Amino acid sequence: MIEQAVFWILGAIMVAGALGVILMPNTINSVMSLLLSMLSLAGFYILMGAHVVALFQIIVYVGAVLVLFLYVIMLLNLKEKGLKLPMEASTWAIGGMSLGLVFVVAWLFWQSLRETVFTGDAGTTDAPATIHQLAIDLFSQHLLIFELTSVLLLVAVIGAIIISKK
Repeated sequence: MIEQAVFWILGAIMVAGALGVILMPNTINSVMSLLLSMLSLAGFYILMGAHVVALFQIIVYVGAVLVLFLYVIMLLNLKEKGLKLPMEASTWAIGGMSLGLVFVVAWLFWQSLRETVFTGDAGTTDAPATIHQLAIDLFSQHLLIFELTSVLLLVAVIGAIIISKK
């Protein structure tokens, strides 16, 4: 019962944050709304029992990517400028099609839930991976991807420093 309440509260927070990202005229407020959405996503991961993924969500996305967004916004001095889009007929058409797509996806989701039969037996599940097992997997099988990601982040930091010097 409490899990359902937390799920719906986190869902409402995530939707409000996502709408804030789109609708806020100030870019700093938009990034703060993105922070709200990312933190509620980490809460969803915790609800599902994926504590390590929630930790990665907070460290990587909230701690690194969001700080990079704020750095770029402050570097480009976008805090007082809002994006002003002209409201032409094509803008209204694209918005209407997007809204229609959201309704179709919601309807399909609702139909799939109505046809799903939930049973009490979840079957056999493997034990959750520990941080030690994840570290062994990361540094043995996925070492190349891990190193390429670190090089990519290093290039991004060097690029940011070069842009800020100009």
